Amino acid sequence: MIARIAGIIGIMLTSAVLGSATPGVQTGKSRTLPVAPIVHGYVNVCAAPYLATREGKKDDTSAFQRALDDVSKKGGGIVYVPAGVYLIAKHLIVPPGTTLMGVARAPQTYDRKAPGSLLLAVEGAGHPDGPPFITLAGPNSTLEGISILYPHQQVSLNPIPYPWTIRGGGGENVSIINVLLVNPYQAVDFGTHASARHFIDGLYGQPLYRGIWVDQCYDIGRIKDVHFWPFWSIDKNVVSFTTRHAAAFIFDRTDWEVVENIFCWGYHVGIRFGQSEHGGMNGQMSDVNLDNVDIGLDVQNTQPYGIHISNLNIANAGGGTHHVAIRALDNTGKEWADLDVRGGSFWGELRQAIRWDIDGVLSISDSRFVNWDRHEAAVEIQRGNVIFHDNFFHPNNGTALCIGSRTKSYLVHDNLLSGNLINKKSCAGLTPDN
Repeated sequence: MIARIAGIIGIMLTSAVLGSATPGVQTGKSRTLPVAPIVHGYVNVCAAPYLATREGKKDDTSAFQRALDDVSKKGGGIVYVPAGVYLIAKHLIVPPGTTLMGVARAPQTYDRKAPGSLLLAVEGAGHPDGPPFITLAGPNSTLEGISILYPHQQVSLNPIPYPWTIRGGGGENVSIINVLLVNPYQAVDFGTHASARHFIDGLYGQPLYRGIWVDQCYDIGRIKDVHFWPFWSIDKNVVSFTTRHAAAFIFDRTDWEVVENIFCWGYHVGIRFGQSEHGGMNGQMSDVNLDNVDIGLDVQNTQPYGIHISNLNIANAGGGTHHVAIRALDNTGKEWADLDVRGGSFWGELRQAIRWDIDGVLSISDSRFVNWDRHEAAVEIQRGNVIFHDNFFHPNNGTALCIGSRTKSYLVHDNLLSGNLINKKSCAGLTPDN
């Protein structure tokens, strides 16, 4: 509803300011027209006094920031960005209660002939710890309908490091809606500062090193409809870098995070469940698709309440060197993880579907194990506790499940093994109903 209202206001306001022009069409008279008032919390960044150029050659940083600040001073509202290309040579801060809004009403692909509301980011090359391109200061700061491109990024085995593209500034309820990040080195940082109730709905892009990082979220964040795909380049050097180094999703301390309908292709790690100084994650995920990932779920730590995933697909198409769908390794001897997967599918050029070597509880049910290396167990449990039932193994004449001697307890029943074996390494008491 707000998008429709903003669109109507935009047409009315732009017509009043630019005569017969419509949003996204520049006229030669725009610079001589009177200053546009802030009407109902709305300004057009191309109207006077801001006069952003839409040509992608002149630095429009000051025009954008002045418009954002003016709207914020009036109590918040929308800074509308008509279709065009805008060079932002420095960085932007979206103040509390303010939305920077472009023309996209759904996630876009990158098209040079129809770029939408495209911002060119150039600051910070070679300085990944520099200021983010856009800070959503919060509370209630929003980026919507915008595309962002790094025009100087290089197709190479070693892409140019850049700072985070979008960072939460510490305020609550910051949002990213229908945004395309064409080729960010680091995409979304909701971890450096607390970002309670962050909201992502419709984020597409090709992050080259890190996708979305969440930490210090103590009230439920929501992430949905994310698609990380080669929107910028499918060059073998770029794919080689991402499958060796990049992580699409990183979750540290976040309480009851809700994640649904996410996809990534060509990453070293699809999702990493880690632990910062603030702790680990608990939450729920659904419709999770991790394609051509070297490690699908890299499980390092969770809160004891667990992470619950339904409808999980993990595949490998040859990228990387590990080829493991779910890997949990405790390198410190002190970590703990609880993971519940219901309705998983593991296939492609996987060496193993699951390798679990950490204390905690792993529960896998109603899942399909299609491909794995015949010299390895599809599922290898070396530590912790396991619940494993109602799963199907494709005929492979190999080992379906290996349970190591350090496993504390396990319940295994009602699996369709299809001729594959269960290997109990010095373990007793396995339920035989398979």
